[in-house]
Amino acid sequence: MRRKYPFPHLRIPPKTLAVLRPLAEAAQRHRLPLYAVGGCVRDWLLGRKEVADLDLVTEGDPTRLARLAGRMLAARAEAFGGFGTLRVKGEGLRVDFAAAREEDYPEPASLPKVRPASLERDLFRRDFTINAMAARLEPQGAGALVDPYGGLRDLISGILRVLHPASFRDDPTRVFRAARFLCRFGLRPAAGLGAMVRESLTSRIAGRLSRHRIASELLRLLAEDDPSAPLRRLKAWGYLDLVHPDMPTRVRGVTVEDRLGSLTLAMGGKSEEFLRSLPVEHGLARRIGAALHIARRKAAPRTPLPPGAARIVSRAFPGLPKSALKPLFLDGGDLQSAGLKPGPEFCSLLDAAAREQWAGRIRSRRDARSWLKKRLK
Repeated sequence: MRRKYPFPHLRIPPKTLAVLRPLAEAAQRHRLPLYAVGGCVRDWLLGRKEVADLDLVTEGDPTRLARLAGRMLAARAEAFGGFGTLRVKGEGLRVDFAAAREEDYPEPASLPKVRPASLERDLFRRDFTINAMAARLEPQGAGALVDPYGGLRDLISGILRVLHPASFRDDPTRVFRAARFLCRFGLRPAAGLGAMVRESLTSRIAGRLSRHRIASELLRLLAEDDPSAPLRRLKAWGYLDLVHPDMPTRVRGVTVEDRLGSLTLAMGGKSEEFLRSLPVEHGLARRIGAALHIARRKAAPRTPLPPGAARIVSRAFPGLPKSALKPLFLDGGDLQSAGLKPGPEFCSLLDAAAREQWAGRIRSRRDARSWLKKRLK
């Protein structure tokens, strides 16, 4: 669906302005041009109120401004990535500072080499015209819009356009971003964009992406309000095979963790292979692995599940009774009290009780004891 947007001015939320004004005042004192760039400018033009990530660019060294932001947000300015970016993370706000730079890609799908450049060259290195706009920050607020590549025109027209024909060859992760932006903003692809997407795949350039970069793009996609739509777009383009050939497009859950867990569980016999292939944070992988183990057994756990694992399973199996994911109500002490000794029958009874609890036929300790009595008659 095509959308129309009014653009009276850059609408920066008051809380964000309260952070930006002192930075702009300091930049003015030190004669250091300071700009907001990229996604935050796009979202201010759209009037989006929740803009938690700010990208700020200076034509000069941003270190002094980053330290000031750190004092304001009670956080440290820390180096982020390998391109000289300084990141400050406060409560509900992340601010990245970088000097204007341009990029060269030694070979397709590789990480770029960077060097200082003008603001216009910095904007040209970005992915799409709608993300290649900047606003000069001044003490009174945002100044004029810097838009050398027609980003505002494309945003008004509802078009997603790359900045140059080699964009997807240089960085095929931009295809994943294209799927997100097309679906999030209801845009339509510019003429020729589809051909560039296909060329990056058929020339096997996209296949050079590392698993770390693919995993990073997948997690960003799963943070979208409706991740199923961009997943379907990537499936149609053939790019979902880069994540996994059996990757489904239907997603359950609200959080990124729940959604990744639901996708993993939905892959059946390929679930463990997929999870092992994906370089995600260890705790996340452990929780999804625990959920996968329980879902495959279809039996109540013997011990409490790790935090988050029970939620992943319950999202994947919406009709599952709550008692199914509680630790097994029956234990070895109950069996010994009934006169049984540890052995094959002992383990077999516990396994059977776990399956009954998963199915909802055992919902309490009382049910478990009653079930055991009947089994031993």
